[in-house]
Amino acid sequence: MNAALKYEWARLTSLRSTWWISGGAILISVGFTFFVAMSIQLSTPGELEGSADGDYSRFILDAAMTQFSNVDPSFYLLAYIVAIMGVLAWGHEYRHGMIRATLTAVPNRNAVWSAKLIVVGAWVSAIVVITCLLSLLVTLLWFVGLDFEFDLPYLMGAVFSRIVFTVLLTWLVMGATVLIRHQTFSLVMLYLWPLGIENMVRLLFSIVAAINGDEGIYQATRFLPFNAGGRIIQNWSISSGDLQRNLDLFGDPLSAWGGFLVFGGFTAAVLVGSLVAFNKRDA
Repeated sequence: MNAALKYEWARLTSLRSTWWISGGAILISVGFTFFVAMSIQLSTPGELEGSADGDYSRFILDAAMTQFSNVDPSFYLLAYIVAIMGVLAWGHEYRHGMIRATLTAVPNRNAVWSAKLIVVGAWVSAIVVITCLLSLLVTLLWFVGLDFEFDLPYLMGAVFSRIVFTVLLTWLVMGATVLIRHQTFSLVMLYLWPLGIENMVRLLFSIVAAINGDEGIYQATRFLPFNAGGRIIQNWSISSGDLQRNLDLFGDPLSAWGGFLVFGGFTAAVLVGSLVAFNKRDA
């Protein structure tokens, strides 16, 4: 296993795409926070001063660190950018025929499969942490007049939930790439499924629910994989303007744990399928 981990680490860090994607993800995310914070500060001169207590501080710091993904998960572009590395981790192997060289260097297929998950998962986790810290620093610099209340356990939980979501998303596309062995198709599905297919399904269900007068039909869409996955990081209700607390596990909306179980379960199923396929197929 150590040989597989060292091999995958050397492969990942030697690719220019790894550094371009990582740097671009950090720059885009922190830059987004920078410009939003700057716009708010410049448009409300002299107003952002004084004490910011309780949920007000939690909301602002969480939103700033995570590009407002606590309001809408689709804003968390970082996860969808770094997940590209998950596609490339396997896509390069099959596209350029490198999988034979990999299995020659490390003949244990289970070790190769596991090492890719561990190394890429650790890499994207580090990017999430770095981005959150830099975004927090940028926010504090622009909102220097506000006296924030730092709820450290809450903020650490916010960072951890983004790590969980990002790693699950990355592992999901890694598993899908192994199953279909097509890098381009995996990249397309990474964005088409959450942004296109699930939205079309939700629209269809809403029409059927309206025709039948049964809201429960539309509520079932909360169990769609990416819709559920977003609940891992979304904790702010736009309608009530407050943090969502004490949600039922599989209620409407799902709790963070409910979203994790649905999205994590879907990811686990794809990964199991990919491991079986990887062991049975020829290189």
